[in-house]
Amino acid sequence: MPCDLRSLRAADRRQLVADAASRLRAGELCVLPTETVYGLAVLPSHHEAVARARALKGRPDEQPFTWHVARRDDLSRFVPRPSKAITRLVQRYWPGPLTVVAPSAAGGTAGVRLPAHEFTREVIAAAGEPLWLSSVNRTGEPPLVDAAAIAERFAAHLGLVVDDGPSPLGVASTIVRHTGGKLEVLREGILTAADVLHTAADVILFVCTGNTCRSPLAEAIGRDIAARTLGVPRSDVLAHGFHFTSAGTGTLPDEPASAESVLVAAELELDLGSHRSRSVDPEMLERATWIVCLAQNHRRAILAEMPEVAPKVVMLRPDERDVADPYGCDAKTYRRVRDEIRSAIGARMPGWLGKS
Repeated sequence: MPCDLRSLRAADRRQLVADAASRLRAGELCVLPTETVYGLAVLPSHHEAVARARALKGRPDEQPFTWHVARRDDLSRFVPRPSKAITRLVQRYWPGPLTVVAPSAAGGTAGVRLPAHEFTREVIAAAGEPLWLSSVNRTGEPPLVDAAAIAERFAAHLGLVVDDGPSPLGVASTIVRHTGGKLEVLREGILTAADVLHTAADVILFVCTGNTCRSPLAEAIGRDIAARTLGVPRSDVLAHGFHFTSAGTGTLPDEPASAESVLVAAELELDLGSHRSRSVDPEMLERATWIVCLAQNHRRAILAEMPEVAPKVVMLRPDERDVADPYGCDAKTYRRVRDEIRSAIGARMPGWLGKS
């Protein structure tokens, strides 16, 4: 049977959804549009069709396909206990160009994506089960993003190609894996590793006044103590789900850390050379998991602007006393403040790392 190339824009949409689902259930290979690249679709329960899809791509049996689902809630069919990081990612980026890989209900791991293309989600729902979709190419070659070119090259293998014009993004989805406590970006797409890691992490935001003395020290010390507690390099703290940052309530933007803060941080082998000050803003406060104030006046300023964040605002010192501002003082005073901050963070850290 020759390959059927159909234009989505010219078709009866409802009929085309039903036709695509019927062909998939019958074991045909179909090509469906997504926002990333066109996807070679196969019904996973049709084993002969799966074998033909593997042969077309040159993909070995041990290399899994990605499950494509029709609704966000369908993730639980494959990943019954998604981590906090995975939950944040799918809430932020689904439907969209992100594949998540996590421990599965069947053992091992499962890769799952909710595509942003509405037609393809409708086909998945009509097929009666999630589909396997893969880029349309031989393994190791670039994916094809033009439906006519796909139909011409793979005509002997395909039952239906649904043409919705060039793929909008033109690159495959970003793939992230969360196993063993660390979030790994296996492949970057339109979403970068930085996008993914920052979205998934708990944010511990330290707040002082100018964001040049106390809070930059707290940020660097917090990251260092977290790394030691987790037993990982400082550079891996973000991938393990914790982002330490800082801001000020009365800040001149883009100022470097004070010379004394840089000095006393360096004594702990911490580098504040790249720090630049920034002001607290509502988006920052809303995103934070913990808002850690160095003095009571910082807490008052934040709650006056956004009282709804009160449950996550804490003082750095467990006894809720202020950490005095060392601005304008000598290095000895900065060392005392540094050590006070370090002691308080050490006391707070187990609660931050264990927050559910």
